[in-house]
Amino acid sequence: MPINFVFLQVIFILKMKSRILVILFALTAVLLFASMLQQATGMFHFKELDGVTKETPKPQASFASFCDRSLQDSTEAYLKQHYGFREPLTRLHNQTRWALFRYSQVEEDQRITITSDNWIYEPWSVEEYYQSLAYHHGYDSAAMAAVFEAEAQRLLELQEFLKPYGTHLFVALLPGKEQICPEHLPKNDRYFEKKQITAYDFYAKRLEELGVNYIDFSAWFQQLKGHTDYPLFPQTGTHWSNLAAIHSADTLIRYMEHLSDSNMVNILIDNTFKRTLKPDADLESLMNLIWPLQKEPNYLAATAYDYDTTAWRPRLLTIGDSFYWNILNYTPVRDVFESVPYWYYFSTAYFDDEDLKVAHKISDLDVLQEVIDADFVMLAYSTVSLYKMSNGFSETLLQEIKQKQSKINNKHETAGRRDGETVQGPCPEVPRPEVPKSKN
Repeated sequence: MPINFVFLQVIFILKMKSRILVILFALTAVLLFASMLQQATGMFHFKELDGVTKETPKPQASFASFCDRSLQDSTEAYLKQHYGFREPLTRLHNQTRWALFRYSQVEEDQRITITSDNWIYEPWSVEEYYQSLAYHHGYDSAAMAAVFEAEAQRLLELQEFLKPYGTHLFVALLPGKEQICPEHLPKNDRYFEKKQITAYDFYAKRLEELGVNYIDFSAWFQQLKGHTDYPLFPQTGTHWSNLAAIHSADTLIRYMEHLSDSNMVNILIDNTFKRTLKPDADLESLMNLIWPLQKEPNYLAATAYDYDTTAWRPRLLTIGDSFYWNILNYTPVRDVFESVPYWYYFSTAYFDDEDLKVAHKISDLDVLQEVIDADFVMLAYSTVSLYKMSNGFSETLLQEIKQKQSKINNKHETAGRRDGETVQGPCPEVPRPEVPKSKN
């Protein structure tokens, strides 16, 4: 081969490499510019990433923050959260790692547990099944039982206090995915402590013994398993399936009719159909993938309510965990009840006249008045949330009752001294609407 031909080939290859480098440089510059332009203008709109993200404030520049490097650190944190095309690039990154390595950052962060057959659980559900979450609240079973007992006694006291006002307090023991679908749980390679007392086992027995009103959906779901034409829990979600929530709402209404001896508006449930557009996949959504995981189909049914003009539409106040959202979102409860305020973990209050979208602080409410204004007060907690049953609601309410009782007693005692006699104060005088209409 002539030397000049070899030389020409070398020159050609160098020129090609130079062109490739120029093209790559140009593409990089275009992408960086496009990202900056998207960040500045937001001209393209993408679906928000799922999950809870703590908003990083925009950094404030100062000479002092520059010198101590806090400005650089805060700027880097801000840009990581606000760079252009963040949503599609994040999903592409996650999808690539999942497809090539079956790796998910949310699983690495122990926010979800994914099994080999694509069933997803929350880690605390897995722990509850294998050894009980009691270890997060105290290692002594007797001490845990004492905590549960105190809560059960408070609920009994509140139930009896509210009776004269026509307010029915009851507990809804909601199922956990680990209870109903244990056959899909991952093999235990982490939890080896001795199985402790569980909150569900305690409350299911003790509420019955004390006579506290309750409905046990956990036991009902275990009886239903294998006898329904829809899944009770979705494969890649943590809450009961939307269709299971619909049937549970129907059962809940019938229980309240029995509890109050009243005729209420009932839910009408249509035929079941497959649902593919928005499946029950709240845990899978945390993975923020481009394409969904392979899984069994989910199901839904259209709902309505009967137009019984003689039926009573009571006020239902619910204190509970996130399971209740499925009932609020997929059943016509706002047509069944006059109002359905929701006190989420007794921390944030949502009201139906604001479409349950405006969050209020519980501390801003008159808790006792709100409770007495309700016809039903439901504490709805799933297995893993029962360890903090009522989230302080029972203690707060009893404290308010005692404070108002003390004020009333002092008022009557003062009046008695003026009249030369002592008068004992009654229960807190709180206005109360009419009691439920009877079936008779």
